[in-house]
Amino acid sequence: MNPVRASMTGFAAGLMTLAFAAAAAKPNVPVIVGVEEELDACGSWAEVSGLNPKGDGFLAVRGGPGSDYPMRDRLRAGDAFFVCDVSRDGKWMAIVYPRKGQTSDACDVSGAVPKAREYRGPCASGWVNAAWVRILAG
Repeated sequence: MNPVRASMTGFAAGLMTLAFAAAAAKPNVPVIVGVEEELDACGSWAEVSGLNPKGDGFLAVRGGPGSDYPMRDRLRAGDAFFVCDVSRDGKWMAIVYPRKGQTSDACDVSGAVPKAREYRGPCASGWVNAAWVRILAG
């Protein structure tokens, strides 16, 4: 086979693989705040805890409640965040957390909101595995 043709065939196969991977990627599941009108938008304050010392050293923040959602960020042991919701099976938590250089006050979720809504910032948000979370308050 012609080397240029073989190279183009490999390139086309690579593009098809990327296209299938993109099509198969799950859409993000938004973090909803204000589930209970009378309560804080995110009802608990928590931290990353219990990570395996021989593991990766981080808790993955994902785009939805499951390890099959894309990873958005990494939290380290002791990093703190707001817990806004829990998945139906109780294994995943929807969180809001300050970005580097922000304080938790910047997240604007420690008070009530008039009705449930998707969190859109200014802090970061996503989903984490509840096994590595310790609730500190709420």
